[in-house]
Amino acid sequence: MRATGSIRTATRWLSSSAIAIALAACVTRTSTYYKPSEGEPRLNQDDFRQASDQLLKVECPRLMGSGSSAEGQARIRVRYDRSGAVQQSEILRSSGDSRVDTEWGALSARLQFDPQEGQTEDLRPGIITVGYSCAPNVAVTTLQLP
Repeated sequence: MRATGSIRTATRWLSSSAIAIALAACVTRTSTYYKPSEGEPRLNQDDFRQASDQLLKVECPRLMGSGSSAEGQARIRVRYDRSGAVQQSEILRSSGDSRVDTEWGALSARLQFDPQEGQTEDLRPGIITVGYSCAPNVAVTTLQLP
Protein backbone atom coordinates (compact mmCIF):
# COMPACT_ATOMS: atom_id res chain seq x y z
CA MET A 1 0.00 0.00 0.00
CA ARG A 2 1.26 3.39 -0.89
CA ALA A 3 1.65 6.00 1.85
CA THR A 4 0.41 9.50 1.32
CA GLY A 5 2.80 12.26 2.33
CA SER A 6 2.37 15.94 2.90
CA ILE A 7 4.66 18.83 2.23
CA ARG A 8 4.95 21.75 4.59
CA THR A 9 4.33 24.97 2.75
CA ALA A 10 4.79 27.40 5.60
CA THR A 11 8.13 29.14 5.80
CA ARG A 12 9.94 28.52 9.03
CA TRP A 13 11.40 31.49 10.82
CA LEU A 14 14.60 31.30 12.68
CA SER A 15 13.81 32.00 16.30
CA SER A 16 16.37 34.81 16.34
CA SER A 17 14.58 36.51 13.42
CA ALA A 18 11.24 36.30 15.19
CA ILE A 19 12.75 37.74 18.38
CA ALA A 20 14.40 40.60 16.47
CA ILE A 21 11.10 41.54 14.82
CA ALA A 22 9.28 41.39 18.15
CA LEU A 23 11.91 43.61 19.79
CA ALA A 24 11.85 46.10 16.92
CA ALA A 25 8.11 46.48 17.40
CA CYS A 26 8.66 47.33 21.08
CA VAL A 27 11.30 50.05 20.60
CA THR A 28 10.23 53.49 21.71
CA ARG A 29 11.97 56.82 21.27
CA THR A 30 11.79 59.65 23.71
CA SER A 31 12.13 63.18 22.38
CA THR A 32 12.93 66.25 24.39
CA TYR A 33 11.67 69.56 23.07
CA TYR A 34 13.18 72.87 24.03
CA LYS A 35 11.15 76.07 24.11
CA PRO A 36 12.39 79.63 24.61
CA SER A 37 12.13 80.93 28.16
CA GLU A 38 9.97 83.99 28.52
CA GLY A 39 12.04 87.12 28.98
CA GLU A 40 15.24 85.60 27.57
CA PRO A 41 16.67 87.60 24.67
CA ARG A 42 16.69 86.12 21.19
CA LEU A 43 20.02 85.07 19.69
CA ASN A 44 21.39 85.69 16.23
CA GLN A 45 24.04 83.36 14.78
CA ASP A 46 26.94 85.22 16.36
CA ASP A 47 25.25 85.34 19.77
CA PHE A 48 24.63 81.59 19.57
CA ARG A 49 28.29 80.88 18.75
CA GLN A 50 29.55 83.17 21.52
CA ALA A 51 27.26 81.59 24.14
CA SER A 52 28.24 78.09 23.00
CA ASP A 53 31.95 78.97 23.00
CA GLN A 54 31.62 80.16 26.62
CA LEU A 55 29.99 76.86 27.53
CA LEU A 56 32.68 74.90 25.73
CA LYS A 57 35.49 76.70 27.55
CA VAL A 58 34.15 75.04 30.69
CA GLU A 59 33.24 71.68 29.11
CA CYS A 60 36.23 71.10 26.78
CA PRO A 61 38.60 69.76 29.46
CA ARG A 62 35.97 67.14 30.38
CA LEU A 63 35.20 66.39 26.73
CA MET A 64 38.90 65.94 25.88
CA GLY A 65 39.55 63.70 28.89
CA SER A 66 43.10 62.42 28.55
CA GLY A 67 43.17 63.20 24.82
CA SER A 68 44.56 66.27 23.13
CA SER A 69 41.34 67.20 21.31
CA ALA A 70 37.63 66.46 21.04
CA GLU A 71 34.90 67.20 18.56
CA GLY A 72 31.23 66.53 18.11
CA GLN A 73 28.32 67.51 15.94
CA ALA A 74 24.56 67.54 16.49
CA ARG A 75 21.58 67.95 14.18
CA ILE A 76 18.74 69.97 15.63
CA ARG A 77 15.24 70.45 14.23
CA VAL A 78 13.92 73.95 14.85
CA ARG A 79 10.42 75.25 14.24
CA TYR A 80 10.21 78.99 13.67
CA ASP A 81 7.27 81.34 13.28
CA ARG A 82 6.58 83.94 10.59
CA SER A 83 8.76 86.50 12.38
CA GLY A 84 11.71 84.07 12.24
CA ALA A 85 11.67 83.40 16.00
CA VAL A 86 12.33 79.76 16.89
CA GLN A 87 9.49 78.42 19.02
CA GLN A 88 10.73 74.86 19.51
CA SER A 89 13.86 72.80 19.01
CA GLU A 90 14.62 69.09 19.21
CA ILE A 91 17.93 67.20 19.07
CA LEU A 92 17.72 64.76 16.16
CA ARG A 93 21.28 63.47 16.34
CA SER A 94 23.32 63.82 19.49
CA SER A 95 26.74 65.42 19.65
CA GLY A 96 27.72 62.46 21.78
CA ASP A 97 27.51 64.43 25.02
CA SER A 98 24.23 65.00 26.85
CA ARG A 99 25.39 68.22 28.57
CA VAL A 100 26.36 69.82 25.27
CA ASP A 101 23.09 68.61 23.69
CA THR A 102 21.05 70.14 26.52
CA GLU A 103 22.81 73.50 26.20
CA TRP A 104 22.50 73.53 22.42
CA GLY A 105 18.82 72.58 22.64
CA ALA A 106 18.16 75.51 24.98
CA LEU A 107 20.27 77.96 22.95
CA SER A 108 18.73 76.92 19.61
CA ALA A 109 15.22 77.56 21.02
CA ARG A 110 16.27 81.21 21.43
CA LEU A 111 17.47 81.69 17.84
CA GLN A 112 16.04 84.47 15.70
CA PHE A 113 16.19 84.10 11.92
CA ASP A 114 15.31 86.68 9.30
CA PRO A 115 11.60 86.44 8.39
CA GLN A 116 11.03 84.19 5.36
CA GLU A 117 9.13 85.87 2.57
CA GLY A 118 6.05 83.92 1.58
CA GLN A 119 5.97 81.70 4.67
CA THR A 120 2.39 80.52 5.02
CA GLU A 121 2.80 78.03 7.86
CA ASP A 122 2.48 79.16 11.47
CA LEU A 123 5.63 77.15 12.25
CA ARG A 124 8.15 76.17 9.60
CA PRO A 125 10.62 73.36 10.32
CA GLY A 126 14.32 73.61 9.59
CA ILE A 127 17.42 71.62 10.45
CA ILE A 128 20.53 73.23 11.90
CA THR A 129 23.86 71.52 12.40
CA VAL A 130 25.99 72.57 15.35
CA GLY A 131 29.54 71.37 15.95
CA TYR A 132 32.28 71.83 18.48
CA SER A 133 36.03 71.44 18.40
CA CYS A 134 38.15 71.42 21.54
CA ALA A 135 41.91 71.59 21.95
CA PRO A 136 44.06 72.93 24.79
CA ASN A 137 42.98 76.57 25.32
CA VAL A 138 40.68 76.41 22.26
CA ALA A 139 36.89 76.00 22.14
CA VAL A 140 35.12 76.63 18.82
CA THR A 141 31.47 76.30 17.81
CA THR A 142 30.30 75.94 14.21
CA LEU A 143 26.71 76.60 13.15
CA GLN A 144 25.05 75.74 9.84
CA LEU A 145 21.59 77.18 9.33
CA PRO A 146 18.70 75.85 7.22
